Parts: sequence; structure tokens; C-alpha cells
Amino acid sequence: MKVLKIILAILTAAVVIFLGIGLFFPSYDYQTSIKVSASPEKCWRTFHNTKLMNQWMPGFESLTLKKGDSLTLGSQYEIVINDGSEQMVMNERITELAAPSKVSYELNNDVLKSESTFSFEGDSTSTTINCYYKITGNNVAWKSILLLSKSYMSGSASSQLESLKKVIEQQP
Repeated sequence: MKVLKIILAILTAAVVIFLGIGLFFPSYDYQTSIKVSASPEKCWRTFHNTKLMNQWMPGFESLTLKKGDSLTLGSQYEIVINDGSEQMVMNERITELAAPSKVSYELNNDVLKSESTFSFEGDSTSTTINCYYKITGNNVAWKSILLLSKSYMSGSASSQLESLKKVIEQQP
């Protein structure tokens, strides 16, 4: 009986600590960047080309305009990603737009809210793509899970940028 109480106390403490992480750290941000051998305009065009997105965004299935005009402030899209076992449907809205140098999105799904900004800075031969992300879970448990997944999310963003760089540099 004493062992059972100790195990129960340890499990309770683990749950409280886990949920406490989400209470004390409701959101987090991270950033990544990459230098590409192409003009900002070419980077912008490739980044927004839905026919090429599946080459640099793992699991990408579709991006569908739901409200507004394409690539305008306030436009709303539905993005579908399939990770092989599950299809994720997310809503995305453009919150800031300064083509071809900057775009910001707010992305929402059942799990999280993500605010992301992509800037394209450079000259006719070279561009630095800077990405900034702010992630917030939709409840305390998801806030904890997402914070504990920060290194995975950051690594995934860097990997996507590496893939995007290759796609951009392969385009004519």
C-alpha cells in the first residue's frame, strides 16, 4: 500500500509539473534564416508557388483560397498537410504584406496558433530569408507539449528552409 501511495504521488507530481510548464510558458518563439543564391523576387515567387510547395514543405497537399484575393492583406486560406498517418487542416490568414520583401501569417488549427513572419532581404544575386515564429498551444496540455517540442519545431523549420533554398536555386 505504501508503494502504491508513492507511485501515485510521483505520478501526480509529474502531471502537475507537466501542466505547470504550459501555465508558466504559454507561448514561445524561435527564428531561423538562410542565405539563397537568388534575388528576393525569385525567392518570393518560389515561396508562394503552390505547385512547388510539396518539394520543400513535407506532407503538403493543398493551399486553397477561402476568402479575399490571393496574396492580399486579410486573405484567408485552408492549408492541408498529410504526415502519412493523419491529415491536418489549418486555417491561415495574411496579417502583413509587403511584396516581395515581407509576409506574415496567422495559422490556426485544433492544436495551436502560430504567428509567422518571412522576410526576403538581398540584392539581384543573393537573398537572406529570415523566418520568425511564435507558437501558442490552444490549451494548457498543448502549451506544455509544444514547448517541450520546441527543438523539433525549430529543426523542422530549418530543414524546410534548406529544402526551399534548393527548390529556389533549381528554378530558372
